[in-house]
Amino acid sequence: MLSEAGIRHIVCVASEYGEEVMSTNEYAAVHTGRMDSAQMLEYTEKNGFAAGDVIVDATHPYAALASANIQTMARDVHLTVYKVAREQTMTENARIYASMAEFAGVMEGGAGNILLTTGTNTLEEYCRAVSPETLGRTYVRVLPAAESIDICRGLGIASGHIIAMQGPFTYEMNKAVIMQYDIRHMLTKDSGAAGGYNEKISAAEDLGVNIHVLARPDEVSGYGIFEVYEQITGKRYAGGLKIIIAGAGMGSRALETAQTAEAIANADAVFGAKRLLEGISARNKYEMYDAGEIARVLDANRDIRTAVVMYSGDTGLYSGAAPGYEKLCKLYPDAEISVLPGISSVSYLASKLGTGYDDAAVTSVHGRNTEADIQRLTGVIRHNRKTFTLVSDSSDIRAVCRILADGGVDVSVTIGRNLSYASEQIMTLSCREAADYDADGIITVLFINEHPQKRRIYAAKSDDEFIRERTPMTKECIRHESILRLDLREGDRVYDIGGGTGSVAIEIAGLSDTLDVTTIERDPSAAALIRKNIEKHGLHNIRIIEEDAADAIKTLARPDCVFIGGSGGDLARIMDELSRKGSTIRYVVNAVSLETVSEIMRITDEMNVSDRRIVQIAVSDVRTVGKHHMMQAQNPVTIFSFTL
Repeated sequence: MLSEAGIRHIVCVASEYGEEVMSTNEYAAVHTGRMDSAQMLEYTEKNGFAAGDVIVDATHPYAALASANIQTMARDVHLTVYKVAREQTMTENARIYASMAEFAGVMEGGAGNILLTTGTNTLEEYCRAVSPETLGRTYVRVLPAAESIDICRGLGIASGHIIAMQGPFTYEMNKAVIMQYDIRHMLTKDSGAAGGYNEKISAAEDLGVNIHVLARPDEVSGYGIFEVYEQITGKRYAGGLKIIIAGAGMGSRALETAQTAEAIANADAVFGAKRLLEGISARNKYEMYDAGEIARVLDANRDIRTAVVMYSGDTGLYSGAAPGYEKLCKLYPDAEISVLPGISSVSYLASKLGTGYDDAAVTSVHGRNTEADIQRLTGVIRHNRKTFTLVSDSSDIRAVCRILADGGVDVSVTIGRNLSYASEQIMTLSCREAADYDADGIITVLFINEHPQKRRIYAAKSDDEFIRERTPMTKECIRHESILRLDLREGDRVYDIGGGTGSVAIEIAGLSDTLDVTTIERDPSAAALIRKNIEKHGLHNIRIIEEDAADAIKTLARPDCVFIGGSGGDLARIMDELSRKGSTIRYVVNAVSLETVSEIMRITDEMNVSDRRIVQIAVSDVRTVGKHHMMQAQNPVTIFSFTL
């Protein structure tokens, strides 16, 4: 970290092995060899250290003598000392010993193979205190250095009982060693996460090994390594922060993935909603999942280097994980941020019912249950045999089922409540019964519609499908051709100016529920008729504005497409307001009179529109007159389409 920051420093190691694992560069030099306080004083003076310079005491928690020597030397030269303190770990089923001699006394009267993972410093004390029989069932794991191996041999430990390996070790490696040598007792030091303590303990616990720990000597309080860096540089270390976004499943720890459980066990802090944190054992827990709030905690607690942020369900299915991930990436661009999936309630409910969801529509109104959202969901249910959905609460089920029941749609409703918890409940109701369902809890629903409505291949509506009364309407042939020329795309925002009966707006809105349609009609009676037609067709993605079009446009968001079927003689002002909304808007304008045709030609010439196309359509209907069928011509309509 210091090398990355361009800060020159010297690393002092005790042995040649320490020198081997260190690397030098233009900022970092390495000194090898043990030193007492006098030798440290001589060394710092030789290298030009003076008052205010820094000593970082990063020695092992059990290296009490070395730390004392550093403090003595630093006082003489007035150096600033930052002690790196490894977090102490409490192990519930471990026996703690004040000394190696105390541990040796306990082993002397026992049975089973013994594994020492405490290095060579206290090895002589152990070997002198135990009998040859106890020593014969003892195995030692030491550094792969000649000095360490010579010490073991000198104390009478057989070569086959010396395990010379470089740590720290993974859970799997610890487990393999324990099994290989049939270990029944393991002695370790509480060396913290950096020394692989957690992995040793987990492996021993899972194999039923007796755990013995040498107590740490009394030590002065200290800092985490990132805090030391910040004390020296005055700024936060850009790297080193690890954030894991994890899917918690439905909330029960029994269905938590092994990856997520491991991430929680190794985390400095775990964030999430209250129900997700219940039963979790973590160093620090914070009841929050908003990225901004999490960032404030991380910035205030610089010792948190690994954080787990938990979201319910699966991170990829209607989860807060995706926006959380995006925000955290922006807040911490140098951090290592990863995502772990979870088991979704949809997957769980499907498995309980013995069905799949690969042939189902999967949606959610959880936290997004406006009237339009509920209407959209009913549309999905109408057109699909199977629909899984996540709901905010039982009121969403009641609202959906009342709309479906009133519309004559017969569905079965399977409700999964508090899935994976002790209070789990799964029931199947009729649509009418579900319209009165009322219960609290976390709910996922499967709707089965045995007679789904088939969508039209081309969703064109006939004139007979609209309530007309005495209001003028764009006839179906003209309407269909006009809509085709709008060149609609999913998600488009569409204006229908001069709504009339609402036939154009309603036909457009029915093509896709991703379209956002606004129809502007200043005649109150015509606006009332449009409302009747919207209700008849059960649409949610259309709204009416009863106002003069040029005035209404001023406050509306930029459209992608505009249809003008009637302008009330105010076409020039309407086009002027629309031109202020921006470029690349697609227009279709219909004209019946020659005066209107002339005006549109003039306006489009002046505005220098692109890809202007003009077509005139004349349609004749057949009507019956007595025994004869006569052609009755409608007024020809000129359709202009262009981009501005």
